[in-house]
Amino acid sequence: MITNNFLLDKILLCEDDPVLRHNISNLLELEGYQVYQASNGLEAKQLLKVKRVVLILSDWSMPIMDGIELLKFAKSEPNLKHVPFIFLTAKTTIEDKLEALNLMADDFITKPFSLQELVLKCRNNIENRKLIIKSTLSQSDDKEYISRDQKFLTEIKAFIDLNLSNENLSLLDFGNEFPMSISSIQKNIKRVCGKSLFQLILEARLLKAKDMIEADTAPISEILFQCGFNNHNHFTKKFKLHFGVLPSKLNKK
Repeated sequence: MITNNFLLDKILLCEDDPVLRHNISNLLELEGYQVYQASNGLEAKQLLKVKRVVLILSDWSMPIMDGIELLKFAKSEPNLKHVPFIFLTAKTTIEDKLEALNLMADDFITKPFSLQELVLKCRNNIENRKLIIKSTLSQSDDKEYISRDQKFLTEIKAFIDLNLSNENLSLLDFGNEFPMSISSIQKNIKRVCGKSLFQLILEARLLKAKDMIEADTAPISEILFQCGFNNHNHFTKKFKLHFGVLPSKLNKK
């Protein structure tokens, strides 16, 4: 059973009409998703730099940055190009759809639309992409003979990555996610990689923070919270110990 938002699938909703955006967001949240909202492509772009999502649902015509430019950005980013992108649009011409499809848009929801259609298209795109990823991982396992231990560690790291911003990420969360006891999870991690679970979490948070600082996506004071740290001094100490440099000096090199 889902007990907090950190375990929900996240959707980015980009729509300049505040009433429509609010209504769609409420609908998707009732369906069990967490929704990040943006009123234009630029806001959405900034959110995508720091948030992990399983679906992008975007209007086409918006001020500042339109949906086409947002689509180009998403499909050009290695960590986003696999995320399904659905246009929510009043554009219905073949030329418009071909333009979007050539840029790798995944689906269209034409305004006016039914709420059931929106929910089903979002859900189907999300679940289909999960099946593709699962199948790809399975094929990769067969081709490269990835051991059960390596697969287990990959799944642990993937779960950590999905929950980096959760400062309260605990052993209980791992126990709820994986079909084994908490003690077995800890023992297997230690056996496979020689590190504790909390060492893996800390390293993942520090690496993500380093990437964000180098990319200058936000102030360090915001980045540390987005990476699951709740104390600036603790973050600085761990960062310096791991990388040999203060976070404030990193992007000045």
